[in-house]
Amino acid sequence: MKKLFQKLLGKLFKKAVKKIANVNNEVEVPEMEPVVQEVESVGDSKKALWKFLLQTLISILTAILTALGATSCMGIH
Repeated sequence: MKKLFQKLLGKLFKKAVKKIANVNNEVEVPEMEPVVQEVESVGDSKKALWKFLLQTLISILTAILTALGATSCMGIH
């Protein structure tokens, strides 16, 4: 299984390198829109803080549950 993933990653890497290094050495510059930073009010910063804390908590719980699920599938006693 490890060799299969190594082969797949190797092929993907080679494809990405070929795509980056064009034969004609043309540089493709994507069009970007200017980023405007908005000033947050006090109420928005509290809302943003709670949103960040909730997302962080969910991420941590997801990681723990994923680790527990992965170890349960390994059959280690």
